[in-house]
Amino acid sequence: MSQPSSLNTPPPPWLNQQWTQVPDYIAIENCHEMAQSRDGRVFLSVDHPENNILIFSPDGRFLDSWTLGYDGCHGLTLFEEGGIEYLLITQTGVVEIDGVISKGRGEVVQATLDGKVIRTFANPFELGIYHPGLTYNPTETCVAPNGDIYIADGYGASFIHCFAPDGNYKFSFGGTENAPAANSLINPHGIAIDHRPAAKGGQPLLVISSRKQSSFKFFTLAGEFVKSIHLPGVYPCRPVIHGSLLYCGVCWSGPVVSDIDLENYASRRDNSGFVLAIGEDGKVTRAIGAKPPVYIAGVLQPMEAEENSPFHHVHDVLPLSSGTLLVSQWRGQQSLPYAISI
Repeated sequence: MSQPSSLNTPPPPWLNQQWTQVPDYIAIENCHEMAQSRDGRVFLSVDHPENNILIFSPDGRFLDSWTLGYDGCHGLTLFEEGGIEYLLITQTGVVEIDGVISKGRGEVVQATLDGKVIRTFANPFELGIYHPGLTYNPTETCVAPNGDIYIADGYGASFIHCFAPDGNYKFSFGGTENAPAANSLINPHGIAIDHRPAAKGGQPLLVISSRKQSSFKFFTLAGEFVKSIHLPGVYPCRPVIHGSLLYCGVCWSGPVVSDIDLENYASRRDNSGFVLAIGEDGKVTRAIGAKPPVYIAGVLQPMEAEENSPFHHVHDVLPLSSGTLLVSQWRGQQSLPYAISI
């Protein structure tokens, strides 16, 4: 399967839309998350039940694929335990057919790199912490230095659930009930460990994309709110820490929303995604596929995609050691990851 053209305009010179191709028998709906193993292989989650995980070489050669049969395969986190690499995979339980969205019950599994499931994490209903009116539709995970695993219920009740390395439940935080309080979360689509404070003698933090609040929110590993970065007009996906920068894909941009009135969120624009790089001071340092960031009196003004942007809905980014940034897209005309030189 060759790559489709993203839009009807030629791609800019810094963008490689032909980083990879897959055989015609590989079916793709949407690309979601990416991760890279020690040996350099790139793992990509897609939501077609015949091909949940696609595997590529660092230079984009298709190597293999496997599936868990998920129709909502989404989050993908690679981590080590006892010197062995594993994947954490989220099945959202959310399915869209002919524009109609239905929510089943999602799950999170730990799997080997060749697709053997070794653990399924208890869901909040099994743990007795969700009442029947809530839904569980996890979108992403991350793993702390002590081995604790955090699960973001990004399409469900917007809580973060923490599990010990042995899989036992520890605690939860977040949720929408106390919005607009600083520690509230609305659509926590992505989550990651921010190791940058530890390099300066501090403690690592959780950084969470609270997408319907157009924000990245930082918490201690115990779930205590620390700070936030507000990105007006931006609806961010998973934060990806690389060096001193926080990279993220922006799935949509458009009208500014508030915690109290989310009506404008429904007016977000299709095909309005881009890529952001954010410094440790919380300022946007680079906007790829977007108009340049503007700050007035230190406050970021609403951002939007540039005209003729090559992107549709950017869902994840993956910095490679080669200096390449891979970009995956949801609703990207079934495109495979693009490559950007950074």
